Amino acid sequence: MVADHEWLSPTRTAGLTAYTASLLACVWRWAKCREVDASRGLYAMLALVQFCLLLDMAFNWRWKLHDLGVGVATKLGVYDLRRTPQLLVLMALALVLALLSALIFYRFRRRIGAALALTGTTLSVGLWCLECVSLHAVDGVLYSMIGMLMTVTLAWIFLALVTCLGVWLDFSRHPCK
Repeated sequence: MVADHEWLSPTRTAGLTAYTASLLACVWRWAKCREVDASRGLYAMLALVQFCLLLDMAFNWRWKLHDLGVGVATKLGVYDLRRTPQLLVLMALALVLALLSALIFYRFRRRIGAALALTGTTLSVGLWCLECVSLHAVDGVLYSMIGMLMTVTLAWIFLALVTCLGVWLDFSRHPCK
């Protein structure tokens, strides 16, 4: 659901800014790690994911994917039957994100900053998936307006800030050589 036809809306501008900030934080942390170690690989991967999220924000890939799914479902005559499968997908997504977040915090229990950065990025990907599934009840909440911004914008900003905070904490506690 694209509620605004203006390309550089306040919502998109805020999303582009948020994901640019988290991308730059991950690239900065990656560049600080001159040696090839776990941190360098972790932040290279996070930077790549943040870059893809930024490109999606710029080019609306999630909506193109959503529209493709709607077109296929309409052609097959099953579009009206989408609610139950969408709900099941969202429940599975929530379970996977909860398990992944717990696993990340367990694996990186001695590096809370890295855990935060990885979890912020993982949840950003989860939010992207949530938008692709586009259950009407969820869309009603995500795309409601708060001032000039959609509610989803606050989620983008929050998750980008979690990623940036994690990068900063990881660097302050575990600087690379």
